[in-house]
Amino acid sequence: MKSGGKREEPVPGSAANGQNDTVTATPVPDSLPADEARKVFHEQLDELRIDVIRLAALTTEAIAAGTQALLDGDLATAERVIENDDEIDDLTHTVEDRTFLLLARQQPLASDLRFLVTVMRVAHELERSADLMVNVAKTTRRLYPHQLDPKLRGIIDRMGAQASNQTRVAIDAFADADPSWAAALADMDDTMDELTKSLFRHILASDNSDEAAVLLAVQMALVGRHYERIADHAVTIAERVGFMVTGEHPTHEAGVVDS
Repeated sequence: MKSGGKREEPVPGSAANGQNDTVTATPVPDSLPADEARKVFHEQLDELRIDVIRLAALTTEAIAAGTQALLDGDLATAERVIENDDEIDDLTHTVEDRTFLLLARQQPLASDLRFLVTVMRVAHELERSADLMVNVAKTTRRLYPHQLDPKLRGIIDRMGAQASNQTRVAIDAFADADPSWAAALADMDDTMDELTKSLFRHILASDNSDEAAVLLAVQMALVGRHYERIADHAVTIAERVGFMVTGEHPTHEAGVVDS
């Protein structure tokens, strides 16, 4: 291969069709003038930003579909949420691989380096949120054909909507490079905490005298925890955006444990 020529190296995991086909990432040729090389590099950063936004869209779709499947006892929709998680995993791996390539080839500094580090973290948070919705979809299978009572349905419906909203706000913060959303998400997270408390109060007040009731109570407690964690992932995304823009880490982050 001649020096300065166009090289293409394989990157595992295709985001386009959810398959493990090989995709390529084209490096910036060494022979380009500095200004042109910089332009190409920033175009590659923009492509990464778009992929992360697409990953967020797939995640919010999983939250909405998984919640509705649980509320309706819809096994077909639950299975689709589980199957579609492969596409989310593939896209996450593609984003990570392309990020590693840019880090290795370009050795970015300052804001570009922070952006690439943030991309990897945001992709991870979104993938974890999608995985949590797979757990919710599997709960639909475990409980079928049991129907949720009206109050329980109302709480779960609100938790699903809250998780979706917080994820959307977090990715808006990333797309706009706007760290001001972090404070808003912290306030929104208080709403999710209150919903979680309401769920647990309802579970404890319910008649759990038979095996089916106990199973329902345990599964609903786990579902509540899943939604709470999705909201936490959204808060973490907004905090990482703050780091991306300012270079400053959240002062309280050391006390947060990811799951």
